[in-house]
Amino acid sequence: MQALGAEVVDFPVKTHCCGGHMTQISAPVAYELIRRLLYAADQYQADIMVTLCPMCQLNLDAYQDDANKHFRTNYHMPIVYFTQLMGLAFGHDPAELGLGREFVNTAPALAKIGVEVPEEPAAARPRTRRDDPSLPMPQPLVKK
Repeated sequence: MQALGAEVVDFPVKTHCCGGHMTQISAPVAYELIRRLLYAADQYQADIMVTLCPMCQLNLDAYQDDANKHFRTNYHMPIVYFTQLMGLAFGHDPAELGLGREFVNTAPALAKIGVEVPEEPAAARPRTRRDDPSLPMPQPLVKK
């Protein structure tokens, strides 16, 4: 990220696990792992978190609100995947990179470097929850 022009904030837990699939196994454990990363980034005054792991990008972004509710915190840390920032550095359009579609708005952080993030209407991106009864669930195989 530094080679691309980013000012990298070196914080102690930057390589700690976000909990990966733990959101599906034990939400409280996952929320604690997510909270630790958000807390550290916040304490070191990071503007945005860049992940190298797609599961970290998903967990830290999609479950940040749930972790906030669980711990009664109020983090609003934008999370992006490293290839999105690479794309910006190489001159790609933010919309082409999926910016503006995240759960935690990246626009304020990216505005600091002169990047305008497209605002996608919430209605254009329906979101489902894991407890949504409309989600297809695997069915057991029945031998005939």
